Amino acid sequence: MKLRRLALGLVVPFAVAATACASADDSSVDQSADDLNYRSTAGQEYSLTTPVTFEVSADIRAMTGDAKTAALLAHAEALRGTVTTAITSSLDTLWPEEMRTTSAGVAIEFRQKTATEKDLVAVDDTHMSMLVSAEFSGVKDLLTKLPMKTDNGVSYLPIIADLGAGAAELHITVAPIERSLNAYPKYLDMFQDGLDIAVHVGGDHDDPPQDIDHARSVYDDLLASGFKSPVTKFEDLKIDSGPLTSKISVKGADVLVRVRIVHVDMSTPETRNILIDAYKSSVKTADVVIYDGHAGRQLDYSGVVVAYKPARVALPASEFKNIEATDKQQVYLFNGCETYTGYADSLYENPKKNTTNTDIITTGNFSAIQPKASQVIAFIHSFIDQKTGAWIPRSWDSVLGRMNAVGERSWVHVYGVHGLDDNPKVSPLADTSKVGAACNKDTDCGGADSRCLSVSSSKKVCGVACADTTGCPSGTQCVLPKGKTSTDDLQCSSH
Repeated sequence: MKLRRLALGLVVPFAVAATACASADDSSVDQSADDLNYRSTAGQEYSLTTPVTFEVSADIRAMTGDAKTAALLAHAEALRGTVTTAITSSLDTLWPEEMRTTSAGVAIEFRQKTATEKDLVAVDDTHMSMLVSAEFSGVKDLLTKLPMKTDNGVSYLPIIADLGAGAAELHITVAPIERSLNAYPKYLDMFQDGLDIAVHVGGDHDDPPQDIDHARSVYDDLLASGFKSPVTKFEDLKIDSGPLTSKISVKGADVLVRVRIVHVDMSTPETRNILIDAYKSSVKTADVVIYDGHAGRQLDYSGVVVAYKPARVALPASEFKNIEATDKQQVYLFNGCETYTGYADSLYENPKKNTTNTDIITTGNFSAIQPKASQVIAFIHSFIDQKTGAWIPRSWDSVLGRMNAVGERSWVHVYGVHGLDDNPKVSPLADTSKVGAACNKDTDCGGADSRCLSVSSSKKVCGVACADTTGCPSGTQCVLPKGKTSTDDLQCSSH
């Protein structure tokens, strides 16, 4: 089993966030509280905060005005990096890779760009204090696995760090962050001109490499699912080949589905940049953009790694902000090790991309290269599968649940999605106008995703497929009908 990580030693960088000294009307707010916008069926986001007191050097104390303020902020940011690195190092020591890829059931990953310091205030003539905070993802029961301590009724994680006066114990408060509500991808926006899916399979540095097997498994699965290929066999696919095509029926109309697969063997060692250009083209034009390959924590190094042999060629995640992009609705999947650490945040720095028009799936633990691209295949099917000749709209919990349930089960997969807060909470095929109306059968309820539900032994009323109660008509709740167990069966109902 080959982990999708970089051939590189552990590096734990943290982005420098813009900060300011707090005042009565200060807008310096912990960004982790501003932009949560994340949900996983297997994991949970957590906030960590710790108060830090440090001595101000004589050189800084001797400064005045803006120069002193700048020096204080620079020192505070450096200390924040010291704190967050100490936390990450401690957790990596507690749960090294060999434990995170076993049945130990742990997963930990910092979201780098949420690391901030705020409330920088003077304690006395020589000392200042501040609050360091950050977000990270983990398994849902992480708090039961952490070596927490309790003092005077306050629970904390003890971490040793040197802030300039020798090693000292920091008390890290850890708390789960309220999850974003379940919702549906904005399917109909993406279906307007057909659904274009781009699958970019990154190169594999291991021997033997399995990236081509991954690409082939996607191709073979699409053929088995009824897609038509532009070539007679997988080996004939070129970078300029047309897409594999199929159709789904949405509201009685055909929507053309076009899937392009790009892999390293479509280039030569001298022409690797065409793979980068192909990814950039997908960012501009595709509705769904998938990267399936090696990844890691160092955002100016890892990213979309298209090749390793004879030389490594990559588009660093830190460069996502500079790619020519589109403001149309898109979904991205970054299927590699530890992409939660900053791939989504880096893409959201692009002026055309934001949480309104872009949903992004990342990984809060390792993923692996095996002969079959199980998670990618599960993801694609979650978007395009049909039942009795009609497309099935699935909520994000349904999509992520399928991805988290397949593939390597020796460890916990943590696929989660960013950017769903403004997404619809009821099915795009639902007719909410008939919710609560009396019915005898499903067809009495209008929409293809509306069901006739038994609310008593003598009464049936119309429901509507939902992801969360906040999308349901007044007086109804998003619940599982009697006898149903799947997320796909949730309906807005008065019972």
